[in-house]
Amino acid sequence: MVPSRSFFSKKKKGLHQQEVIIRPYGPGDAGYIAYLHGKLYAEKYQFGPVFEYYVMKGLTEFLYDSEGGELWIAEVNGQIAGSIAITRESENTAQLRWFILDEEFHGAGIGRRLMETAVEFCNEQGYTYVFLWTVSDLKAARYLYKDFNFQVKEKKQNDEWTESEITEERWELAIPPSI
Repeated sequence: MVPSRSFFSKKKKGLHQQEVIIRPYGPGDAGYIAYLHGKLYAEKYQFGPVFEYYVMKGLTEFLYDSEGGELWIAEVNGQIAGSIAITRESENTAQLRWFILDEEFHGAGIGRRLMETAVEFCNEQGYTYVFLWTVSDLKAARYLYKDFNFQVKEKKQNDEWTESEITEERWELAIPPSI
């Protein structure tokens, strides 16, 4: 089992420095992560119920078989702030999934810590390649992916999740072997 990690978040306008814990998921967390995705994406990007189904389906499959993967929860003062996960696609390939951060906690360094946790896990598991799917509208996440040396390798249009067409992007990262 992956241990919990804690750190202090950067000060953000109107917020005091707070301790953040990044821990493996526990009972009830997957449901809350599905809720957070459904709520945030509906409010901010007008995603519909098909997107929430897509998130829930993947999460339930992960709960049934999480071998080679992990789902981490970021907590601030006992409140779930976000999540990130790694799922095994093959012996050498992983997928980064369910990376989300409640907007209340943007700009505090939590997203960066979640990414560090996921990439470090990939390294520890011996994965040499990790990919993720996102949408082009997620500017902050895209900036972070670039900062971690992920590169856009594929784009496709999607008209299932919203009433208008969106662009999905596949980002990929080759992980050099550890010495």
